[in-house]
Amino acid sequence: MKVFFLTIALSLSSILQAEESSPSEERFEGTYIVKAIVTDSEDFEKHVPKEMSPLIITRLSYDALEAKIIMNKNGMCEEIKLKLEKTNNPGLFSVDEGNHWVLIEKTSVRDHWLLLCEGEINGHQIRVAKLVGPDAEENSKALEDYKKFVRLSGFNEDRIKIPGQVEACTPEHD
Repeated sequence: MKVFFLTIALSLSSILQAEESSPSEERFEGTYIVKAIVTDSEDFEKHVPKEMSPLIITRLSYDALEAKIIMNKNGMCEEIKLKLEKTNNPGLFSVDEGNHWVLIEKTSVRDHWLLLCEGEINGHQIRVAKLVGPDAEENSKALEDYKKFVRLSGFNEDRIKIPGQVEACTPEHD
């Protein structure tokens, strides 16, 4: 569960970087699909889902966003929400009171973003890089940008996974 939390936390916090842009530029909010994912940990890699639900990013205030994912886990619909907070460093966001960090960068393709998430799980530092976009359509230029980002960030490009997409389920509320 902690591994999944980090995956979600890192995905969601990357959304905040878009908020650094001016009002005339693209804003990172709305619904995004995880198009590619890579990690630097073989143990963590085993827990990366083969299929992922969309990420929903909502602006809470000028310096805070909410990232939400709704997924089916062991037959139960589960909603996970995380608050992302801007830091003093451009493009860098804090999640879980600074226990996890997300760097968000724009690709050369409209509405496509690179997310670099870092945090500790079970005493091990984990890094995850993701490519997110507005739909499940493959975009070769965005993927090329992502692969370059992955190499420059010290990840093994051969470990990139392309997750399948599933619809978010509807959680039952009391």
